[in-house]
Amino acid sequence: MTEMGRIREIRGDAITIARENSIACFGCMSQECKVKELSYNAENLDGLDLKPGQLVETEAVASAIKQGLAVLLPPILGFIAGYVLSGVLFPTAGDPACAAAGVLLLFVVAFALYFIRRRFPPKTIRRVIRVVEAPST
Repeated sequence: MTEMGRIREIRGDAITIARENSIACFGCMSQECKVKELSYNAENLDGLDLKPGQLVETEAVASAIKQGLAVLLPPILGFIAGYVLSGVLFPTAGDPACAAAGVLLLFVVAFALYFIRRRFPPKTIRRVIRVVEAPST
């Protein structure tokens, strides 16, 4: 995902960028980001000539496959664990009961993961990929 922002400060390799409103912000119902300025840090891995005030485009460095596995793998493993554990704990339970236990554990793991990631969001490093416009003077 790419994002546009204006460079506020450059300290060595760390660049502080204030996010600019985009097309997606037009339909957003969140009043918090419309009121306060949201800023984030990025790195200049490509060695671009950057100055404060420039409008730049950034992207997340983490791969999409890694992010997808981090979200999908725990619930799938939860389903497998629920299915197997219900068969071990209740040997007379049939396949529908084991599948129901697996689905139950799948939802428990998915909701737990949702609330954990909401409370402790993953730290993603963004990198500047191009300069969109020069600083305004």
